[in-house]
Amino acid sequence: MSMRLSNRAIYGLRAIFDLAYHSAGEPTQVREIAERAQVPVRFLEQIFLDLKRAGLVESKRGPRGGYRLVVEPGALTLAKVFAALEDLPELPDALGDASEESAARVPDVVCQEIFGKMIDLLSEVTIADLIERGEELGFSRQCYQGFTYVI
Repeated sequence: MSMRLSNRAIYGLRAIFDLAYHSAGEPTQVREIAERAQVPVRFLEQIFLDLKRAGLVESKRGPRGGYRLVVEPGALTLAKVFAALEDLPELPDALGDASEESAARVPDVVCQEIFGKMIDLLSEVTIADLIERGEELGFSRQCYQGFTYVI
């Protein structure tokens, strides 16, 4: 058991945030996201496959294709993103029978409570919260503005 988030989870969160922050709902190519999120393209392509399987993003082929977030940022929690990419922390079942009463179970119970609070916290923070934080910090958004035709 590791309490450390994997690079996969961190990069996946960066990619989801990038889509929500910079793409304005438009499909965005992996190479653009990889550049802004500072993630290797090949690694990010694999991450997007898992995010797509989890129903968090969809893909569109072609020159104007790419990935697009399909869950509203306010409804997408960090717990959902991390769960799509790796197992969330939990104690293994092999630690003993839950009905067994002994002092040896105290650390198990406390760790389980801590893990539960971590999951609760990850379930409270949304991608919309991250967007708000980015705006508060003054980071520019690189949303596609389209073309303006004047005749």
